Amino acid sequence: MKTDRSVRILSPGVPFIEEAGNRRWWNLFVILLAPMVSVVDIFIVNVSLPTIQSYYAASDAKVQLVIAVYLIGYAVFLITGSRIGDKFGRKKVLIWGLLAFTATSVLCGMAGSIGGLIAFRFLQGVSAAFMVPQTVTLIHLNFREGNDRNRAFGYYGIVQGLAAILGQFLGGYFIHAGWIQAPWRLIFLVNLPIGVVAIVLAALSLKESSQNKQRKLDIMGVILLTLSLVFIIYPLTQGREYGWPWWSYTMLVAAGAGLYIFFRHLKSTAGTSREPLIDLHLFRIKSFNNGVLAVFFYFGLHNAFLLTCAILLQKGYQIGPYTASILFTALGWAYMFSSWWSIRNAGKYGIRMLQAGCVIMAASFLSQVLLFGASTPAPLSIVVCYIVFGLGSGLVLPSLLNVSLRDVPATLAGSSSGVYSTIQQFSSAAGVSMLGGLFFSMLSHGADYHLAYRVSLYCFIAYLGVIFLLLNRIRDRKN
Repeated sequence: MKTDRSVRILSPGVPFIEEAGNRRWWNLFVILLAPMVSVVDIFIVNVSLPTIQSYYAASDAKVQLVIAVYLIGYAVFLITGSRIGDKFGRKKVLIWGLLAFTATSVLCGMAGSIGGLIAFRFLQGVSAAFMVPQTVTLIHLNFREGNDRNRAFGYYGIVQGLAAILGQFLGGYFIHAGWIQAPWRLIFLVNLPIGVVAIVLAALSLKESSQNKQRKLDIMGVILLTLSLVFIIYPLTQGREYGWPWWSYTMLVAAGAGLYIFFRHLKSTAGTSREPLIDLHLFRIKSFNNGVLAVFFYFGLHNAFLLTCAILLQKGYQIGPYTASILFTALGWAYMFSSWWSIRNAGKYGIRMLQAGCVIMAASFLSQVLLFGASTPAPLSIVVCYIVFGLGSGLVLPSLLNVSLRDVPATLAGSSSGVYSTIQQFSSAAGVSMLGGLFFSMLSHGADYHLAYRVSLYCFIAYLGVIFLLLNRIRDRKN
């Protein structure tokens, strides 16, 4: 008698249900809806910011908080969300996270003031922090070997990259369509039907993973890590806007002290009944350490690039939001094609494929240095540069998660997914604040958009050089 699932033991105490055949890939599609909507909501605001600012007559600092607080809420609770999934079950936490994300998205779309929008955006980010780590853990547990693993993590990377481009496009499209009186509200309200579908499919399709209810959640670790990350991300995202006042430096120093106390606390909880928030055995894995460092630099430049692009096209070259969003689709199509090819050849080319992607992205940035002058470049030049970037990005992003987690044992799946996702979102916030902050700082000191963007491009190229070297340190083996 045939069955559609089997139970395997990956290592002592880590059972999981491995779905067979098409059902497993259908479940992957359901799982990937969560990271898709979370990434879309980072970038969908970029193109809409000028419209939101005009609607509320808000200051630059407040509209930047609309982006920053989402990333803060997202980043600081990711590890906590991952550990709660370990304790109570990943399916259960994923569904509750989707429900909260959908509800807070509706509240964002109905916000009556800029202050209310900022508050709801923070809660939306917290909701994303509880649902997204479950997806990484479920993929890690259910696709352990060979080409299936490469494909599964590759699809995760494809979804993230396409969601970023889709967010940029939808932000411009909804404003252009003008279906309601304040069309920017649609960038949040669109999550309602998507969220409902995702919740229903997850409830009906997914199987619950194993739980670890015996060990207690490390509340002290949660508090220490949360405060430390807030004290890092908030001054990085808001310090420049206020001229780097004394409190921004004080918070960064306090964050360093908090992280020191946090890691001392992790060592003291080892061997006790309390589950440490991060298992320090993770950092004995060389590929994981180098992988998450590469993730930090990649997502920093990726998010800063998309933000500065949106600002340059709209404010520097006076291109409308809808036209700008259409130009971004060239990047998206190139990324999709390149990603499709890369996940089928990751086992053949390994790390060298990711390094080739870095070189191709650097070529795109150098081309933009040459072609993006003070006057508006020809649309064909913009499209070609974006296509080249998309091709390079498609070789890197889909395999970056697999490279980072490929040597992580199943017993550390929950902890590793939380750390990976936290680094990813923290680097997004840091990239926007540091690289994007450099761009805005030059504008505030009298530089034109073209010069500020050119300096940013040189920084992006430097980041790619670091990623190339980090990838070179990861032992290249075929999966």
